[in-house]
Amino acid sequence: MKAINRFAIVGIAAVSLLLAACSGAPIKTGEANQYAGATNIDTYRGRNISATASGFQLLLFIPISVNSRHERAWKALLAQAGGDYVTNIKINESWTYGFVGTVYRTTLEATAYPRTGGSSGRSGKTDGAGYYIGGQE
Repeated sequence: MKAINRFAIVGIAAVSLLLAACSGAPIKTGEANQYAGATNIDTYRGRNISATASGFQLLLFIPISVNSRHERAWKALLAQAGGDYVTNIKINESWTYGFVGTVYRTTLEATAYPRTGGSSGRSGKTDGAGYYIGGQE
């Protein structure tokens, strides 16, 4: 009876470790009404930007940069925006099978609108993406 309990505990621990390795960090794209009423965005001069990040699943068991690909693509997209307002975000997932594993690719496409000299009516600091950190609305 003790051997069965030990076997069950070891089995549950092994499955828990395997499942924990298959989780990635979610990306946060900002609040839905974050720029409502903003007057410092030039909506006539938008440009399309895109970023791609990939990962490889070796032998369908060992993940190599698979779980962080969304975050890496998001950071690359924000770097391309250069502080401009990012909207109309589209996420495309694709995968390609290979002989020893699978390549997973995430592509983010968006529209970046430049800022003008006008006031947005907000105070406080912004992060690299232009999202407001603290301050008053």
